[in-house]
Amino acid sequence: MLKLTINEIIFKINSEEKFSCVSADDAFTLVIEDYAPFFCAAIHDGGNLRKELQDKIALNKQQRWYEEDPHTGDFISSLPIRLIGNDSRYEYDLNRSPSDCIYEEAWGKKVWSTPLTEEEHKKSLEKHASFYKVVDALVSKIEKKYGACVVYDIHSYNYKRMEGIVPPMFNVGTTKVKKKFKATIQDWLKRLNRIKSEYTDVEAKENDVFFGKGYFLGHITEKFKNTLVLATEVKKTYCDELTGDIYPEIIQDIKEGFKEAIVENAKFFVNKNSKLNIKKKYDLLTSDIDPYVAFVDHQVYKLLKNFDLLNFVNPKNLDSERRKFFKNKYSKNPEFKYKPINIDISELKSELYGLPLASISDISLQKLYLDVINYYCDEVEMLLQRGTENFLYMSLKTFGRPTKEEIAKAKYYLSCPDIIEKESPLLTDEEVLKKFQDFVSDYKLHGRVEIGKNMPSQAVFSPSRNLLRIQKGLMVTEKQMKGLGHHEIGLHMLTTANALEQPLKVFRLGLPMNVMTQEGLAIYNEYLCDAFNIRRLKELSLRVLAVDHMLQVYDFKETFRFLIEEHGMDEKFAFNLTVRVYRGGGFTKDYLYFRGFYQIKKMHEEGVNLDNLLIGKTAHHYLDLINELVTRGLINKPKHLVSLYRNSERDENKVLDYLISFLGQS
Repeated sequence: MLKLTINEIIFKINSEEKFSCVSADDAFTLVIEDYAPFFCAAIHDGGNLRKELQDKIALNKQQRWYEEDPHTGDFISSLPIRLIGNDSRYEYDLNRSPSDCIYEEAWGKKVWSTPLTEEEHKKSLEKHASFYKVVDALVSKIEKKYGACVVYDIHSYNYKRMEGIVPPMFNVGTTKVKKKFKATIQDWLKRLNRIKSEYTDVEAKENDVFFGKGYFLGHITEKFKNTLVLATEVKKTYCDELTGDIYPEIIQDIKEGFKEAIVENAKFFVNKNSKLNIKKKYDLLTSDIDPYVAFVDHQVYKLLKNFDLLNFVNPKNLDSERRKFFKNKYSKNPEFKYKPINIDISELKSELYGLPLASISDISLQKLYLDVINYYCDEVEMLLQRGTENFLYMSLKTFGRPTKEEIAKAKYYLSCPDIIEKESPLLTDEEVLKKFQDFVSDYKLHGRVEIGKNMPSQAVFSPSRNLLRIQKGLMVTEKQMKGLGHHEIGLHMLTTANALEQPLKVFRLGLPMNVMTQEGLAIYNEYLCDAFNIRRLKELSLRVLAVDHMLQVYDFKETFRFLIEEHGMDEKFAFNLTVRVYRGGGFTKDYLYFRGFYQIKKMHEEGVNLDNLLIGKTAHHYLDLINELVTRGLINKPKHLVSLYRNSERDENKVLDYLISFLGQS
């Protein structure tokens, strides 16, 4: 971070430069990621004392901390302009006028054990004055650029000493605020009241405990007629105000809440009071990628780009074990062998968890990368347990298990009679290969297609190799081939191609639980291209029951017999499905196809635009964040789209539609 004089800071502001700096005297930090029509301040965040005053202060660090506003700078870390005081308010108080900003006594305690010299007093006042020169330059620049400005003046307060009352989580002081800003104040209170935390009650009130009489608000309000300052106090529920213990989860909740509340309220203010007309709230946030985000993203991708869990859990001796299993009449479980693990798992986890996530300013991106790291570390940990029952427990942790409702629905679908479809000629694996190559060309993609051995699935796409492998000996109808093509190429290969267009490589790796969304999208493609039928619905249902049966008996041959004897599966298909759920030691992810299909179908029919889910290996529960990142220009809109979402090729099928409607019923 730059270290700049006051004149250098003001010059950069006037020149409209983006920069981050600490003032030359270390008094404050200023971050300008973009010139927005609002900025955030945490003027009491710091606790520094300059060296010559440290021996003169009568209060210890904990006593000073008690009256300071720790972590208020963290609360606003996601916003584009942040002005944060680094010095203790006991050195000089930025929320007091120059005439009374240096305390002799404060909150009933003597501040100095030795009186300050005239020179020491003067230096503190100079710091105070310098800070307000920067404030004036910043507000002036914003007012000139946009016609109006709103400042979020964030503080915290001690509440345990307030006997007989229950003060609010947020207090907004407005006694010095102009009446013309009343609507924005009411909107701000509404936004604050919507902040959620499972750890503390949230309530926002106006002038309940504090009244907004601070110098910071008064100075700006008096000097700038079109600027609103929202002096907002946060109750110290995020820490123990007596011991100094911090509660990080509450701080995270406040950071997330403030990000949403501030951009929503700023949009309201701007559209009412400035020259701008903001359509989307996230247009008010920076479109530049934080250097720490770029670094973490690069390192996560570098460490995980060659990691593909399926490569390590698909048996390499599948064909020979199938022959043995059938030869001994299903009496002995297969003994699968796997590809050697070429990863130092302990070192990989150490490097991932050592990345500087706390330095990422945007709380949403910080949490995203933490989620990604936790998810992949769980997958990596699974490999340590490969071939044992412990692998199953890790799979349950990572992918979960089907619910009772999903199991009941799967049984219902399997009890339904098949609809006899007109027999169609079967295509060979070579014919499918040729048609899939045409699919690749039609989608304007550059992936490869080949026939492969030792595969428990009809087709498997490997994103890291951009390769689609077709099961040797595959025989499918034209309609089945069409469904496979739109599934594997029209979704998996397509999202891989889109991910390569993104500045953030995390979308090449895959977000947590991306398998449910990606497979849901892929199966929905089958549905929209009219390749989905009751037989396919039953296949997905069998996956749910196979996973459930595996969890109950944990015996390969018993699950195989269950599929054949109770559900009439062909022995080849029964074997392949049983392999899918037992590989590695017990792999539960296959039930997610059933859940994902319903989730995506429901979203699309409710009018949710699915396009941004195609930017890479996404997950639907991150769609709001993905939409935000696209709006801000931090990631690109998908280059390759699925035309089926707008022009379905599907013919009406009343029976199938009736059955599928039960997916959403509990």
